[in-house]
Amino acid sequence: MSLIALAAAAAQGSTSALLSTYIPFFVLMLFYVILFLPGVGQRFQSYFITREIEQRLMVLEKYANDARNTTEKLLKEKGAKDPKGLTERLAEIFVIDPVSIEPTDIIGRMRLLLRTGQGKVKSMIKLSVPNADPVTVSKIEVSAEITNALNMVYKVVRHYLIQAKKLNNFYLLFQLQMVVPMLVKIAESYDRAHKTFVEGKPVGDSLGPMVASRFLLNSEKKWQVSDETIAGETYYEGRRLIVIKAEGPMATVGTPGEAVERVVEENKGRVKRIITVDAALKLEGEKTGSIAEGTGVAMGDPGPEKIAIERVALKYQIPIDALIVKMGMDEAIIEMKKEIYEAVDPVVEMTKQIIKERTEEGDTVVVVGVGNTSGVAQ
Repeated sequence: MSLIALAAAAAQGSTSALLSTYIPFFVLMLFYVILFLPGVGQRFQSYFITREIEQRLMVLEKYANDARNTTEKLLKEKGAKDPKGLTERLAEIFVIDPVSIEPTDIIGRMRLLLRTGQGKVKSMIKLSVPNADPVTVSKIEVSAEITNALNMVYKVVRHYLIQAKKLNNFYLLFQLQMVVPMLVKIAESYDRAHKTFVEGKPVGDSLGPMVASRFLLNSEKKWQVSDETIAGETYYEGRRLIVIKAEGPMATVGTPGEAVERVVEENKGRVKRIITVDAALKLEGEKTGSIAEGTGVAMGDPGPEKIAIERVALKYQIPIDALIVKMGMDEAIIEMKKEIYEAVDPVVEMTKQIIKERTEEGDTVVVVGVGNTSGVAQ
């Protein structure tokens, strides 16, 4: 071997030895910088947290865009004028909460604003699709609500991410990182629910209306008691039952509070008992389809409908019973699961048992099936 080759080999060997000696030192120094120098470790964490949030934000954006496309497609199929423009308007529509610092008649003001908002959406749809039947209008309305909700979730997460990056706020990023997985799960549930509602199938929340429909099968007298809400009269063991549910098979929850109030007033308060049946969110570990009995108005409502029942019950001192079937939030808005459907007959029997045990022959009982009546007729 030449002297030059020997020198090169010796240099290479010494370089390798040098690197093997000092690399661990440089690695330790890097870890020291990341862990102990002020702000450096936080910047590294912020980078990885930001990347994680951005990936989840892309998922939320996809759900929001898919919902827009579904609503737009539905409008096109029904011959709507400017389906894209209407979809964008419905995706951005909002209702401002009433002033709560002065609580006087806050329920009345809330009812007015909610009804105005719902009426506005319906009128926009009917103007665009003038020949649409009520079921079609309700499908488009629910599709628009889902699009609106997913659009809002996406925009809120995007807002806080951009704000955290602008302010270089690590703690805001950290909070967002904790919340975003739950929001993605909710968005996923809405995405799955969209197809179910558009196809007009019963969902988990249709449990209450389905129970009411079982009582109404033998009813010969049915009438519209309030907006998108049906009442029917039937008899059981000598008791007169007035059964109330949202008008099916439209995808609507109706106005059950107003309906109960009218029925009780029309009967001059001579109602022995009010029984409400609804789906309820289960706690983790509880079984889907499990049934529980309680007291009070079983109803997931912002306030106006629920308080209408409580007020008329208080006025005439009418006891209120509640029967609930437990399910997850996602199970409440997707196609009804077998476990929930199998709870319908037991709830009907429990309702009959309450009627037999707590009322007498000749009494009038109001039974309310609360929930979205998508795919459930009366």
